[in-house]
Amino acid sequence: MKWSFLGFVGSLAVATLTMTAPVAASEPRCFPKDFMFGTATAAYQVEGAWNEGGRTPSIWDEFCREQPGMLCANVADDFYHRYPDDLNLMQDVGLQSLRFSISWSRAMTWDPETRHMRPNPEGIAFYHALIDAMNARGIVPILTIYHWDLPSALMHNLTPNGWLSPEIVDHYVEYATLMFQEFGHKVDYWTTFNEPLAFVGYSYGTGMFAPGHKGSPTEAYTVSRNVLVAHAKAVQKFREFRTNHVVGDNARIGIVLVSAFFYPLDPKNPKDVAAAKRALDFDFGWFLEPIVTGDYPAVMRERAGDRLPKFTKEESALLKGSYDIFMMNHYYSKVVTDCDSDSSATPCSSLTAGWEADKGVDEDHMMPGTMQPRPDKFGNNYCGRYTGYPPGYLDMIRYLHSHDPTVDILLTENGWCGNEEVENWDQLTYYKAFVGEVYKAVVEEKIPVVGYTAWSFLDNYEWGSYGPRFGLYYVNFTEETGSPSFEKPNVMDLERIPRPAAKWFHKVATTKCLDGWSELEAVNNSIAHSSENVGFSVAVIAVVVVALIAAVVTFKRRHGYQRLPQILSN
Repeated sequence: MKWSFLGFVGSLAVATLTMTAPVAASEPRCFPKDFMFGTATAAYQVEGAWNEGGRTPSIWDEFCREQPGMLCANVADDFYHRYPDDLNLMQDVGLQSLRFSISWSRAMTWDPETRHMRPNPEGIAFYHALIDAMNARGIVPILTIYHWDLPSALMHNLTPNGWLSPEIVDHYVEYATLMFQEFGHKVDYWTTFNEPLAFVGYSYGTGMFAPGHKGSPTEAYTVSRNVLVAHAKAVQKFREFRTNHVVGDNARIGIVLVSAFFYPLDPKNPKDVAAAKRALDFDFGWFLEPIVTGDYPAVMRERAGDRLPKFTKEESALLKGSYDIFMMNHYYSKVVTDCDSDSSATPCSSLTAGWEADKGVDEDHMMPGTMQPRPDKFGNNYCGRYTGYPPGYLDMIRYLHSHDPTVDILLTENGWCGNEEVENWDQLTYYKAFVGEVYKAVVEEKIPVVGYTAWSFLDNYEWGSYGPRFGLYYVNFTEETGSPSFEKPNVMDLERIPRPAAKWFHKVATTKCLDGWSELEAVNNSIAHSSENVGFSVAVIAVVVVALIAAVVTFKRRHGYQRLPQILSN
């Protein structure tokens, strides 16, 4: 082991200065004891085992092979085989919940005789084992029924294909019904869909995501209607099962929605103010308003006209109130102006036909003080759009709360996109600031937020690439990881190494406090107490101990390690 003498002296100096400088006392910022701190994954992004256990292809397995330069998730994090160890790491951190998704094409398979999906016993057994392992460790399961990985069979055997077909609604409800029957007494938090904005707007609007449709002025709207009706019917079935005790009496269901918060470029300009509200309506209200009111936002109905399919009276009634809890993902905020304004850098003609053009805004501006991701050592910036403006998180929570102040809110994703590095201090800065905004919502403003979920626990497959790194744990991906032909990782590959944010979350999750527990403060207080009661010589010994600890931690940070160090345990 090589020790850095300069590092040792630096640590000694810091410890000595801290010992002599008075520290102002402040009241710790603490959450309620029943507040949940958790993390999240999604099946296609972490599981791997793409052709094991009876799993059949999804549209993402096909899409990643069709797009030039796109990587695949045959192996991903190999969570399918390594989940017991990963759950142990979550337990080490002290996290109370894990949001995960079911792979539809693992849980069910296509039956050509009935032309419906049928249960796959081996796939269902895997999810029983996973959920049982979570519950055994005291980790609350939050189950996402659909996280974008539609079985390829439903893409190819329905006309029109996949989510464009009205038939998809019944197929989805059959799938959701099976999930309720299988896991209803093991899971209390359910979500029907993850981010319909993304898999509708980007899959059938801009074409970024599978199946890659773009340019249609109507497809995204058609898909959104089918998704919302499927959601409402699944919630109806869930509530029937809850009444009949098929699912737990306290189980709750919702839909995970995502949006940036939008600020007007010029708050004194009525057109910019209207553009900011319109952006929220098109991105968030598109799916929020129907479940609250039974219909789309008025501005969407006005701008899209007949291209936006209308709900029947029965569908509208079924949609209204189809949630037990609000669930929200949020990452960044934007500043907007009309696409045809003098300040716009985005011509209206450049916007994709349909949802994006109907929204009609230039959203390429940022609030002052916005955190921006850094390029990696090769100059690549995989995270360009993932900026960070902490006050926008609180504004987004307030906005959601205003739609129904009586309902609880579960924050289901929030996180920082970084590069291939373990010591990602920007990530820690982001989390400290954003969780601080959650504290304001919960404690200062009494908004009923019941939990916060960090995205994500592991670096994972980010829909075509392994470049964006969101994990609390760094994962050592190899050059082969994203290959369409790669299937069997070496046991030593994909090592998990905790980032500084994982160590910070350990203290936050276990104490439910954001401050007042710093390990350095604790040692410094011990030093000060010792010097007062025993004398200077004991204080010097304590300072040396601090320096030795700092040197050990520095060494471990540089070389990586799997489990959280004991210095962080309570």
